[in-house]
Amino acid sequence: MDEAGIQRREELRMIKFTLALVMSVLALCCQAETLKKRYTFEYKGGSSRRASEARAQAGAQRKFLADFVAEKLSREIVNSLGEEIDVALDPPEDYLRNFEVKNTRVNPEETQITMTVEGDVDLPAMVSALVNNHVLSFGKRPPKVLFLPSSNIQDPKAAKTLRALVFNKLKQSGLQPVAFEGIVQVTSVQGKVTAEGTRVLAKKALEYNADYLVYIDTETDMKRASVGGFICDVNFIYTVMRPNNNVILGESVISERGSGSSTGIAFDKALDAAAPTLITQAVGQLYQSIFSDSDVLTDKQQLSNSYMLTVFFKDNPAQSQAIVDALRSNGATVNLAVGGAADRFNVETSMSAIDLYTFLNSRTLDAGGKFKTPVIDFSENH
Repeated sequence: MDEAGIQRREELRMIKFTLALVMSVLALCCQAETLKKRYTFEYKGGSSRRASEARAQAGAQRKFLADFVAEKLSREIVNSLGEEIDVALDPPEDYLRNFEVKNTRVNPEETQITMTVEGDVDLPAMVSALVNNHVLSFGKRPPKVLFLPSSNIQDPKAAKTLRALVFNKLKQSGLQPVAFEGIVQVTSVQGKVTAEGTRVLAKKALEYNADYLVYIDTETDMKRASVGGFICDVNFIYTVMRPNNNVILGESVISERGSGSSTGIAFDKALDAAAPTLITQAVGQLYQSIFSDSDVLTDKQQLSNSYMLTVFFKDNPAQSQAIVDALRSNGATVNLAVGGAADRFNVETSMSAIDLYTFLNSRTLDAGGKFKTPVIDFSENH
């Protein structure tokens, strides 16, 4: 591979995907996507029939997952990093749920078998595997993630254990974990995921300049065992949030039981049993939230930032339209907000506030005459 090809390959590894669409509540609660496909394979009858059917089913699983990946990733990524993707998602059955062969048909010559299959793809697990195997990355300026345990987790050792596991996962993926020790400052808001509860969490995350928040709460039922000691049934409830707009990106419950001679030991054993699944699911949904909110993962940055743009001192309506056209030609989505003495527009763009400021200040546009678009003021709410 020549130098340009190598450089492009490395650029693909450093792709940064940003949030494009806010997923619906139904989509957020769904951990998998169901597909139905049909594939044809070579077939040998007679004594080799079972072996042929087994090979065909294994091949169907691999093609099924490959087709899903091809739909979610841009063609350039699939073509350039196909081998790396195949290795990261091997074996494919680890990323498939409820995979079923719905129908099989052998041609009259018994040389081909056609299988109709249906299954669910575990999207968070798939994205997590691609991140962990360095097929996807979060770019040179990765998002900051705050892990926040609930004050319900009264055992400092348990909170520290969870924090260490989450931090290790985040660092391995290239994200920036945000340190936070003051768990006593935050009360439990899980179980009643109200608007006020999300605001409490979002405020704490924004204090630490975090782009995303992973919050873990517990519901504990501790009782004495008939043979002595204690039995602890625990629901570990996690929530993944984007604090800048108070949007819940994912949530789920993992339940486990632990037993021991003391309440602390019983809880710790439940935590030990739940931790691998808890961390994998929570962090997997975090990856999914960052990477896959757009329809297709691509090597081009997606829409991510929203601004209100107010146009003052215009001489004619064509000037506002020229500004809108310039923004749209740069990939932004622009919609009219409120008219009147000044035109106001909702702008969605991949540009940061500083990038948008620079873009407008450097424009010279034409609307029946040349004019510039200097920015006279900008702030968090404008």
